[in-house]
Amino acid sequence: MKKVKILAILVSIFLVGCFASTRSSKLRADLDGFRDIQWGTEISTLKDMEKVESDRSSNTDLVWYTRKGDLLAIGKAKLEKIFYSFWMGTFEGVWISFEGDENFETLKKELFERFGKVLESEELMKKMDGETVWEPSTIRHAEEFYAWWGKTMEMTLSYSKGRHQGTLSINSKKMSEERRAYEKQKRK
Repeated sequence: MKKVKILAILVSIFLVGCFASTRSSKLRADLDGFRDIQWGTEISTLKDMEKVESDRSSNTDLVWYTRKGDLLAIGKAKLEKIFYSFWMGTFEGVWISFEGDENFETLKKELFERFGKVLESEELMKKMDGETVWEPSTIRHAEEFYAWWGKTMEMTLSYSKGRHQGTLSINSKKMSEERRAYEKQKRK
């Protein structure tokens, strides 16, 4: 299950990078981190983080943390879990899970109000067809999928009505680009 979550985030990061040019509107806001942790912050400077797992199978030096006392809500939407990802010791993104149609609608409304409306699920899926070699199962099975691209962040929201589960992924654009370049170089 943990590897599926990691794969979902990696696929989200990849897809956001692939489709950054398909942006349909400008963001109303852009994030330079999540909550009070800025992108690129060294894990050694944070005292309230608890290590969850690392993904050595893909050799990405990716380590996951949860935060002690973290508020499991965004606006009025209730969240199940928030995982903070640190690549090579620096903060690169968050992966958030939630359950229920009401939480999804509440979170979607909050994100649309804060960041603006973007390409909808069907438009994004059409853009994805034939452009990726991976089968992004968590996204392909989502009935609704949205993505926002800013100058400093990449964000995806997906929801499966059949499973009543969704994810919100927010990543540092700069860190994602550095990571893709690093991983590409390592494959050579």
